[in-house]
Amino acid sequence: MGVIERLPVDGLSLLHGAGKADAKTGPASVLPGYRALDRKRVFIAPVSRNNAAVTYYSAVGTLVELAMNKASGHVSLLSHHSIMECGNMLSPQLVSGQLQGGLAMGIGHALHEYLPLYEDGPGNSTWNFNRYHLPRASDVAVWAQTGEVLPPLSETDPPKGIVEVVMIPVVGAAIVNGIAHAIGHRQ
Repeated sequence: MGVIERLPVDGLSLLHGAGKADAKTGPASVLPGYRALDRKRVFIAPVSRNNAAVTYYSAVGTLVELAMNKASGHVSLLSHHSIMECGNMLSPQLVSGQLQGGLAMGIGHALHEYLPLYEDGPGNSTWNFNRYHLPRASDVAVWAQTGEVLPPLSETDPPKGIVEVVMIPVVGAAIVNGIAHAIGHRQ
């Protein structure tokens, strides 16, 4: 009691193996098996706010490879590849993070989302992560995912919007099409 302890907190951390501590977790370990990414600072390029109301959306395409157990209906995502055209990137690290995050959200929506309406839905104040399956690395084929950002069309090609809204429906449609192909019809 009364001991103050400072722990590194970062939105980016890795869980190695099945959560067992190993040599990779090292001194930056916050919890057993987790290792926070050791970042000194994040660089975000300065942005001109001219034409702030003008938004150009990125073009994104995603291919998925999945396996489906027809008896149980269980779907496993084996790999996926996305191709994005987002104009001149202001911060390549943020573009990569948005691509990965948008894909994880879309995969979660397509494979795990169940939010019933009305009294039994999330509005009844009993919903938390015990009733909502948050996608994990094993669910999103994180070790087999690839992504490609196409070069800008020209040096004056404006940066385009790359938030999750751009990617979520794309991967969801790819998964639904893969399931329809596996079972031979659409539900």
